[in-house]
Amino acid sequence: MFGFGKPKNPDAHRYYLLPGQGRGARRKHQRQLIAAWVVGAIAAAILGAGLWLLNRRY
Repeated sequence: MFGFGKPKNPDAHRYYLLPGQGRGARRKHQRQLIAAWVVGAIAAAILGAGLWLLNRRY
């Protein structure tokens, strides 16, 4: 009750970090976005080539 210094507040440091909110979050998000663009472009190219081959064949 008669402690020295500031009174202890148990809620002072109560916060939670979700995954992706740490130090390298921006860099990680940018890498994932670039990877998604690359995978999307490859998938679109494969699908487009497949449709072109089907159209050419029949």
